[in-house]
Amino acid sequence: MSTFDDDADPDHLAPERRRRGSRRAAPVHVDGEWVEIVEMVGRRVRIRRDDGREEILPTRGAHVVVADRARLVEGVVVETAPRRTTLERTVETAGTRLVVSNADRLAIVTAAIDPPFRPGLVDRMIVAAQHGGLECMLVLNKCDQGMPEEVLEWIARYEALGLEIALVSATEERGLAPLREALKGRTTVLLGHSGVGKSTLIRALVPGAEPLIGELDAWGRGRHTTTAARLWDLPDGGRIIDVPGIREFGVGHVPREELRHHFPELLGLECRYRDCLHLGDDGCVADAAVSWVERLASYRKLVEECV
Repeated sequence: MSTFDDDADPDHLAPERRRRGSRRAAPVHVDGEWVEIVEMVGRRVRIRRDDGREEILPTRGAHVVVADRARLVEGVVVETAPRRTTLERTVETAGTRLVVSNADRLAIVTAAIDPPFRPGLVDRMIVAAQHGGLECMLVLNKCDQGMPEEVLEWIARYEALGLEIALVSATEERGLAPLREALKGRTTVLLGHSGVGKSTLIRALVPGAEPLIGELDAWGRGRHTTTAARLWDLPDGGRIIDVPGIREFGVGHVPREELRHHFPELLGLECRYRDCLHLGDDGCVADAAVSWVERLASYRKLVEECV
């Protein structure tokens, strides 16, 4: 499994738990107020009411993530509404974890040189996003540091597959106008490898934005705690969700029979068997038909970890 390190692995990215053999019905709340979850730190959440007011509150019996629509009863978040879209990841030791919900798109933030461009990670994120109903775009940051020919070739190929591309330098504020336009009117998740400059990018997109620190008394913590996930409103419209601290990004929750549908170059191949997984078995034409050998190898690696 491909992994990447960051500063922390937030507690709020807990696995979706399915109770087995339990006859106890989940409580049904017919009253209360519907709010949106805009920030998570530890066991508490920051909610936003429909009139814009925000408050830090506890949860009870509800597994919530940023951008959830949740029901508030007597000052406690008790349940969530059905999710329109989901972004999940598989963790080797903890199963499937829900990252965020109800977003429209995933913006995969990467760099060309520092850290090196990682197409395998890009492929994983594309698969996870599309599996959960999100569109994808690729944001290549730190373009001022140089663009190796190999990376330019990868970018051109992703663009040919229909992936929207944004080339930016957050530190020099280059390429941000087209990106701001692309973010208008949508809720976009920003996700990337540690060191790609995502925090700098957020500060460039949201004037005055800084990584928030949990309020000592309100959070009930004995020390300050770095925010795990946060929804930001963009000045020109649209919203972004920053999700820091992910250590692993697997796609083992995606059925292997579904994987090829997230690789357009594998669709329509005239293999001997209609349900061919394109692993190079007898009657498979993928090796001869697909010229992008690195992507084919990336796909086959993902097949090995999917159920």
